[in-house]
Amino acid sequence: MDAFGDGHIRALCDAAGGRAICDRLGQDASAAEYRRAMASADVMVGWPEPDVLAASSLELLLLPSAGYEKYLTPELAAREGLVVCNAGGAYSEGVAEHCVAMMLALVRRLPEYLAARPQRSWEHRHRHGRLSDSTVCVIGLGTLGSAIARRCAALGMRVVGVRRHPDRPTPNVSEVFGPDDLATAVAGADHVVGALPGGAATRGLISREVIAAMKPGAYFYNVGRGPSVDEEALIERLAGGSLAGAGLDVFATEPLPDDSPLWSMENVIVTPHMAGYTWDYADELCKVFAVNLAAYVAGEPPPNAIDLSVAG
Repeated sequence: MDAFGDGHIRALCDAAGGRAICDRLGQDASAAEYRRAMASADVMVGWPEPDVLAASSLELLLLPSAGYEKYLTPELAAREGLVVCNAGGAYSEGVAEHCVAMMLALVRRLPEYLAARPQRSWEHRHRHGRLSDSTVCVIGLGTLGSAIARRCAALGMRVVGVRRHPDRPTPNVSEVFGPDDLATAVAGADHVVGALPGGAATRGLISREVIAAMKPGAYFYNVGRGPSVDEEALIERLAGGSLAGAGLDVFATEPLPDDSPLWSMENVIVTPHMAGYTWDYADELCKVFAVNLAAYVAGEPPPNAIDLSVAG
C-alpha cells in the first residue's frame, strides 16, 4: 500500500494493541522480498498471489480492494488458520457517486456537448432526460448497491432491486426481487445498474436474456464486476439502438481491449475501473483495516471476513 503514510501505519499498530512491528514493502519489491516478509509476518495488507498465500504462515490478510474473487481457490479454502478480509465499504460511497454522475451525464447528454465543444458548436441536443420520476433497478443490494439506491431515491427516482435474499429489509427500495426474477425486475426500469460482487455465483448473471428484457430506451451501468455481464449481448443492443446508452467502469477484460466497439460508441461512457478512488481513499481503507484488525486481535470475527469455501 504505497498510499499509506506514517499516520496510517500508526493507526494499524494501535488497532493491533500497540504491539505490532511493521515491515513496509513498496509495490516495486521483488517476489523474493515479498516471500521473505510474509514468512515472518502474521498479518499482511496487500494482494499476494494465491499460491504464495496458501504456502505462507499468514494468519490474516487485509485486501485493499472490494474484490476478492481470485482468492476463492480450493487451496486457500483448505488452508487452516487463515482469515481473509476485503475492504468492504471503503470504496462504496465513491463508486455510488460515480454511478450517479454517469447517469446524470447520459440523460443530460453531456458527452455529446463535450464532444461538440472543440468545434464551438451551439447546437441544441433535444430530448434531454431527467432522473426524477424514472425507475432504476439496482442489481446487487450490498453495501455498494444500497449506497446507489440511497442516492437515486434522494433524486426522486423509484428504486427496485435484486438481491440473493429478497426478504431482507432494504431501505430506499420499493420492491425487491430474487435472482430468479432478474428479467422481470429490469423489464420496467429506465435505468439498470449492475452492482454485483465477483465470483462464480454472479458470473454471467446479467445474461443475454436479462439484457434482452431491458426495455427500449433504457440505460445500463456497471460498477460492480465486468464478468457479471454478457458484454457481447450488451454491445449488440447498444449498437442496434435499442438501449439508449451505458456507463461502464468495469469490463469482462481489463484493460478494455483496443478493438472493443465500446470505445467508439458515442452513447457509452468508459472509465478505467477507477470509480472508487477518491482523494481520501487511503484514509477510508485504513479505517476498515483497523476495525478488522482490532476484531481479530480481540478474538472476534472480523466484520469483512470472506467465505473462502465459495469456490471461484
